[in-house]
Amino acid sequence: MTWSVVTTDPEAPLVQAGFTMFQRRIGSLPVVENGRLVGILTDRDVLAALHKAQETEIDLDASAW
Repeated sequence: MTWSVVTTDPEAPLVQAGFTMFQRRIGSLPVVENGRLVGILTDRDVLAALHKAQETEIDLDASAW
């Protein structure tokens, strides 16, 4: 059986790549440029980037959850 591989390019916005991962229910997304694999974006990478972008606005106090 052959599966189509969902990929992204290095210039894709993080939000777009993250939403693709969410919609497709995948934990990693190959990053392809000119037909060559140049990296892999994981769900953890997306969460870390979002956290960094919102660092000053997020209260990580466990009681807030």
